Amino acid sequence: MLAYVRAKKKILQYIRSEGLRAGDRLPTEIELSEQLDISRLTLREALNALKSEGIVHAVQGKGTFVACEFDHIADSLNKNYSVSEMIEVAGYRPGVSSFEKKLVKADSCVAEKLRIPEGVDVLLCTRIRLADDVPVVYSRDYLSPQLTSRFLGITDESVSLYAFIEETCNIPLGMSMTELIPMAADAEIAQKLNVPEGSPILKMRASVNDVFGNPLVYASELFRPDMFKFTVSRGR
Repeated sequence: MLAYVRAKKKILQYIRSEGLRAGDRLPTEIELSEQLDISRLTLREALNALKSEGIVHAVQGKGTFVACEFDHIADSLNKNYSVSEMIEVAGYRPGVSSFEKKLVKADSCVAEKLRIPEGVDVLLCTRIRLADDVPVVYSRDYLSPQLTSRFLGITDESVSLYAFIEETCNIPLGMSMTELIPMAADAEIAQKLNVPEGSPILKMRASVNDVFGNPLVYASELFRPDMFKFTVSRGR
C-alpha cells in the first residue's frame, strides 16, 4: 500500500476516533503529522486526496475541515483500488461472508471483455464483501485463462485479487475501463446484501488490464450506495 494511502487511512481513523463531524476543524499539519507519525509531505498528499474525494476541505488562513458526515466508504474513481483497499483505507475492517470459485464457459460478453473465444473455460470468483461485518459489495470476477490455474489453488477467502496479480503473479496492473450502472436489487441481491428488495444498487463493471493492455479480469460488482460514495475528478 502506498505511503499516502496509509496516511489517508490514519487520518480517517483519527476523524472517527475523535468523533469529528462535518464542519469540525482538523489539527494543523504540524500537529497532525506529529500525532499520526506521518511526514509532512505524505500528509499533504493524503489530505489532497481526501479533498478530491470530498471528505475534507481547506479554508485559506483558517485550516482544514471535515466536509461531510462520515457514514460512507468514500473513494475516488480516478485510481483503481481493489474493494479490500477501498474498505480498509476508509477505516473499516474488510471481510468476506461467502467465497466461491468455479470454472465456467465464457459467454459472449465475458469472451469479448477478456478477448478470448466464446466457450473457453474461465474461473468465476464470487464473494460477498464485508465492512465491519456488514455486507456492502457482491462481486463476481471472471479471471483470464492465464490467471485461472494459479488462482484455483487459493483458499484465503479474503485475498485481494489485485495483490494476488501484482505480488504472486508478478504482473503489473495497467488501465481499467469502468462502467457505472444504477439498478434496483432483485430478491437474490437483496438477500446477499441485506437490503430491502427494490433498493437502489450501484453496479460497477470493470475490465482490468496489465500494463500492455492485455485483459486480466472482467469484474461485475454491486455496491450498496448507502455505504459508498464515489467521486470523479473532471475537467475541460
